[in-house]
Amino acid sequence: MFKNLFRITLFWKILLLFWLIFVIIFSFNRFITSLNDNNIRYRQLAPHMFKQMDKARDRLITALRKYPSLKESKNKLLHRIYLLDSRGYDYFSKNTPEILSQLNRQVIKNQSSLAAFKKQQFFFGGLPITFKNKTYKIYLTENFSVLSKGYIGVLVREFSRGLLVSTFLISFPISFLLAWFFTRPIRKLQLATKELSIDLSDRKNLTPLLKHRDEFGDLARDFDSMAFHLDKIIDSKRQLLSDVSHELKSPLARLHIALGLANKKNQDHESSELNRIKLEADRMNQMISSLLDYSKMDQQFHDQQKQTFDLGELIELLVNDASFESQKMKISIEADLQDNIQIIAIKPMLISCIENILRNAIRYANSLISISCQIDHELHQDEKPDQVLIKICDDGSGIPEDQKEKIFEAFYRPESDRSRQSGGVGLGLSIAKKVIEAHDGKIVAENIRPHGLKVSILLPIN
Repeated sequence: MFKNLFRITLFWKILLLFWLIFVIIFSFNRFITSLNDNNIRYRQLAPHMFKQMDKARDRLITALRKYPSLKESKNKLLHRIYLLDSRGYDYFSKNTPEILSQLNRQVIKNQSSLAAFKKQQFFFGGLPITFKNKTYKIYLTENFSVLSKGYIGVLVREFSRGLLVSTFLISFPISFLLAWFFTRPIRKLQLATKELSIDLSDRKNLTPLLKHRDEFGDLARDFDSMAFHLDKIIDSKRQLLSDVSHELKSPLARLHIALGLANKKNQDHESSELNRIKLEADRMNQMISSLLDYSKMDQQFHDQQKQTFDLGELIELLVNDASFESQKMKISIEADLQDNIQIIAIKPMLISCIENILRNAIRYANSLISISCQIDHELHQDEKPDQVLIKICDDGSGIPEDQKEKIFEAFYRPESDRSRQSGGVGLGLSIAKKVIEAHDGKIVAENIRPHGLKVSILLPIN
């Protein structure tokens, strides 16, 4: 449950990947452009810059009072302090960089302290200071790195709006289209594989992909070739089963006639050998009939029409028919059938399915078989029910846990000797599974305590 809840589909993975790539490329280009940009950027001062200016101003006033000719000394403080008048001349007669001159003009114009940077030049200040009846503005410069936290923060704030616009209005739609372009053929291929797993002749979603002139088209053509090859193999296998079954019918019919004539000649005394031959011939005839039913199953599903009928009444008739056989083996059948369950299905195929499961239960039951048919209320507490649950249970020995899925395979028998003794061929449950899956239903088998086997069928009503 949690795996499906947090599962990220391929579409979203591709979308997020493309989106992330666009954002990284855009940010990197803006960063490189900023490094090579000769324009001066102005920003309001951060709180720590005001503290630095206050300290520098206090130290400068103290130094100027103590050393009026400070400009002639080699005080280290002068290396990072500029004191500019209204015309932009420095009190200490240092050359004023162009960026500082521009900053001073902006400070005078805005009447507020500012910071300015261009490439690796960084100046900030603008606090007024009065000395010898003349007003100056104090500015500081610092060592500056383009990789510093402050500079990167400034760049992020500078083009955050542009990043937002490019991310949501440009890169996201492009990423969405690219993700859709890549995942749409994959989705169609996925649907095509599901269709082919049900019917190899169904190529509704595969056909459009065959027209692609790219890797998706090549993959679709490989799938089409594989499906065609598998279809031929299955058809030949089905045809072989049908042909062999038909060919065996004639010699079996002649064998039964010969047995009948032999019994007439030996009316006076019973022949155990002839009885044994008749028993084996009957079993072979049953096996051939099952083979014919199995080989025709797919064709019957396409040829026959679905109809509406009461499922409870159908199962009741099958239980009554099975009771004649079960009574001889001293096995009772209990039925709990809900009334008026109208279902749309292929009636002959559903009869064959439930009858096979019932006969299988009779073979392995000890004394009791129970069958129920109810609307599946557990799955539809608040909604209109659209599924019906059929349970067929016997009190036999059950099956090994690792063989619960294998019993629905054709010709599989968990206990070969026991199956032969009871007359099983290994096709009944396989036929039942094909019928249920053809109706978009599910069939599962599980052991019940203290012993026995339960076969559950979940069928859509419509």
